[in-house]
Amino acid sequence: MRVLKLIGNLFLLPLYLFSLIVPRNKKLWVMGSWFGNRYSDSSRYVFEYITENEPDIRAIWLTRQKNIVRGLRSKNLEAYSIYSLKGYWYSCRASVAMFTVNITDVNTIGSSKALKFQLWHGIPLKKIVYDDNYNNPINKTGLVRSLSQIKSFLLPFKDVYGKWDAVASTSPLVSNIFKSAFQLPENKIFITGTPRGDIILDKEPDKPSVLKINPLDLPIEKKICYFPTHRNDAKALSDFINSINLSNLPDFLEKHNTILYIKLHYYNLANHTHRIDTPRVVLLNENDESDINYLLPWTDVLITDYSSVYFDYLLLNRPIIFTPFDLNEYMSKDRELYGEYELLTPGSKCNTWNEVTGELTKLFSGNDEHYEIRTKMKEEYHTFSDTRNSERVVGVVKSLLNQ
Repeated sequence: MRVLKLIGNLFLLPLYLFSLIVPRNKKLWVMGSWFGNRYSDSSRYVFEYITENEPDIRAIWLTRQKNIVRGLRSKNLEAYSIYSLKGYWYSCRASVAMFTVNITDVNTIGSSKALKFQLWHGIPLKKIVYDDNYNNPINKTGLVRSLSQIKSFLLPFKDVYGKWDAVASTSPLVSNIFKSAFQLPENKIFITGTPRGDIILDKEPDKPSVLKINPLDLPIEKKICYFPTHRNDAKALSDFINSINLSNLPDFLEKHNTILYIKLHYYNLANHTHRIDTPRVVLLNENDESDINYLLPWTDVLITDYSSVYFDYLLLNRPIIFTPFDLNEYMSKDRELYGEYELLTPGSKCNTWNEVTGELTKLFSGNDEHYEIRTKMKEEYHTFSDTRNSERVVGVVKSLLNQ
């Protein structure tokens, strides 16, 4: 099967070579997100900023999902399938390709010679790309690495790592992480702030439709969100979530008129097997809300484990509770971290839902013990705390194109 796939990709090589000679248009930019499968994250926010504020730039969204193409076109936004002739042609003509994971977010074959701007998907707690010793094929040795190098030689448009021309950062501290993770010099990393911040700090955010749904007409005074990171094996996470039924958390939520929203990482959504008995715990799927950044402004307390979402939530400086119930196993099998977990996480650590309930009891009584450390970390990780990050990203790209 892999041999057939390789042979099939070889037939794409002429299309790649053609893309190298097509003249690029500085006013044409293509964008995508999450391997072309989602309309979300920082590239979405930059895309929408451009369509609303930059009439001289033609922004095009590329995706592998037909429903995303239809949805954007219904809003008079320009979108094409990555696989379509237009998707390929506009990738060849675009001077800029922007993404949140890698070049496979857009059309890999056509975008290879565009200015590739990496927006990334958050401030990393977990080691990423070149620093990730567990999941990155770049760091493999022996036969695997040799085969990867041969593949890159035969199929240069498939070489998705280490080919970024610029990266958006949020602070000098984060820039140092990105220098190592992306193996880039300092002059290719730009402190613009994360476009996610524009959504999180919006003074008049649109209320997500899922938050308007209340079929049982429950009184709701506070909203809590639990956003755990992805795992290679999510069974332990499923067991942890299901243990809510055996804890005192449901009674606490009922007593305080509170709703707990749970959204698993995009990678693990398809395989979850959770059964929660109380209507005050809502399990969200991709159709409910594909982009958790729109939920953060409405969240009174965030609960997470190793997800970088808490770095974004620092912009609001609201309470965070951490649940590292499988920390040792996670670090030995899934990812290493950029430092000691205890020092990098500004909040109480809980291994059971009863412990979470105890921390929520303190917070709801006004006892926020971690406000000062959150404030300090916010300053360290976010140079900007405004809603002009997308604007700064566009400004950087314009300056690079004019060099």
